[in-house]
Parts: sequence; C-alpha cells; structure tokens
Amino acid sequence: MPLPSLNLTSDYYTGAHPSLLWEMTICQSLGDGTGAFAKALEKPAAYGRLIADYLQQSFALPRECGEIVEIGGGYGTLMAALLEVLKPQQITMVDISPTLLQKQQERLAQHPITFQRKDIFAWLPTLKRPVDLLILNEIIGDFPTITGLSRASLQAHLQKSQTEPETLGLPSDFSPQELFADAARLISTYNLDLNNLPETFNLNYGALLFIERLAKTQVSRAFITEHGCDTVLPYPFSLYPAIQPESNNLNPRRIQLKDHDEYNIRFDYLEQVAKDLNFKVKRFHLMDILKVRFDDEINYLLTSQQPINEEQEILLEFYEHVAEYQGILLEQ
Repeated sequence: MPLPSLNLTSDYYTGAHPSLLWEMTICQSLGDGTGAFAKALEKPAAYGRLIADYLQQSFALPRECGEIVEIGGGYGTLMAALLEVLKPQQITMVDISPTLLQKQQERLAQHPITFQRKDIFAWLPTLKRPVDLLILNEIIGDFPTITGLSRASLQAHLQKSQTEPETLGLPSDFSPQELFADAARLISTYNLDLNNLPETFNLNYGALLFIERLAKTQVSRAFITEHGCDTVLPYPFSLYPAIQPESNNLNPRRIQLKDHDEYNIRFDYLEQVAKDLNFKVKRFHLMDILKVRFDDEINYLLTSQQPINEEQEILLEFYEHVAEYQGILLEQ
C-alpha cells in the first residue's frame, strides 16, 4: 500500500512571486473597511480593527499589552489596522516568505516592529519569552497536511505505545515512515475519532503539531482562523442551504490555488488537542466577529441566489466565501 505524502506550500511562499491575490482572503477583501466587500458588514470597518475589538472583549486583552506576534502576516493589512486599537509594547512579524516580509515592512514602516524570516516550526522552539498574543489568521491551511492516510494501515501503528520525538525537527524533514508514525501518535495520544472519515483521508498534521508545540511556550493567548471542514453557520444564516458548508464531510478538502494547494481545517481535532494540553478553548464563526448584515436585501440574495447588480454580486460572493470560515481562541 502506498505511503502517505506531505503537502507543503513552502516552495511557493519562498519563491520569487508569492501572491495572496489568487485566493479570496477575508482580511484582504475587507481591506481598510471602505471597499465593496465591507458593505456586507453592519458597521463597515477594517478587519484588523474588528479582530482587536473581539480580542479585547474575549480575552480582556489590555490596549497596552505586552508582545503581539503575527505569523504569516501577508501584506501587513491585519496588523496595520489592529495597531489602530491596540498599543503593544513589542510587535514581531514572523514569515517564511522574504517577498511578503518585505511588503509587511513597507506597510508597517511607521511602527517599531521586529521582522523575522522563519518557518513557524523552526521559530517556536526559539521562543523563550512571554508573548501576550499570537495571531495566525487564514494561515494554518498552509501548514503541512498529510494526504492519503489509510485507516487500515494505521491500525498497526495505533496499537504501539508512542511518545513525541525528543528532537523537534521540521515536518518537511520527516521521512514518509516517520510521518506515518507521528500521525498515528497524534491520533492515539489525543484519541482523535476516525469513524466519520473515509478509508483514505487527509490529516491537518501541521496544525495539530503546532498546537502541541505551542503548549511548550510562554504564549498566553492565540487567535487562529481558517477555512473549516466542520463549520456550522450561526443563526439565521444556518437557514440558507445555498451557503451551507459541507459539514457532513469531515475529511480536510484540497483547495487548489496558483502553484500550490491548501487544505481546510478540521477544528474539532484542534479543539480536542488543545483541551488535552490544558488550554482554555473558545470556538467561533467568523461571521460573529465581523457582524455581517442580515436584512431584507441579504435575505433575498441568500434565498434567490440572483443578484440584480454588481454590488449584490459582490455581497453574495462574500457571504458564500465567509460561510466556511471559523476560528479558535486558545489561552494558557
């Protein structure tokens, strides 16, 4: 039986021309809060400002907190708006992409920020200081995903007593056999339920490994969002079949993008691992943070799926896209 493989996006992001324009990120769609997509919100605002407000409410995060770190900060859009609300003593941007890191430096030039070109799995073990907030927005779908895992082939590994490797290398350095064994270790250690998966499935290995390694740090809080494969829409949007995520398919789905693939995230696995590692956990749908509109126009659009002008086409596109997004707050 073939061994599983590892989906990586590192070559794309470390290449010469990485771009976020080939995918519709919520952060870039909302921009500074004045564009067409922002009209989907009750009170149009930049994404980073909305996140800052939510973090203050959910975490009681003080305006003048300690250090904030963002992983994979794209074009710096989220952080630029976040810093209009929060005034941390220290700010760090960590990104694997030299090109995107340069764009962040240009966007955030007026702020005293430390920029580090690092892979998250190389950077985390070096983090020996307290961090008040770690932000991973629309990024963990890029983390290594094991594809083609066989439930039957896993059984022998699942019956073995396995412990986490003492040497924490990068997932990209692991051999197929090591990947197989460590996937089995994660599944067994955290009692992850495979019964609702097909015989051959995908595992958000990097996202799970990240939670495990985060527990070894002094990071107090983490904010994580991404496409979910187990997303449930909040009311009243749960009443509209046209925008319902595929909640009956809990196998992380391949998302084909320019020159790389991402996978959506099974958040119940992340929650289970985090709780076992003694994190306080709160799940949320991104619609709740954004406070998206619901009125007669939106009701018509979601019911009929027939926009009558360009503005309504943009609104419908946004609702269909944001419907799949959820997130998780972790505190330790």
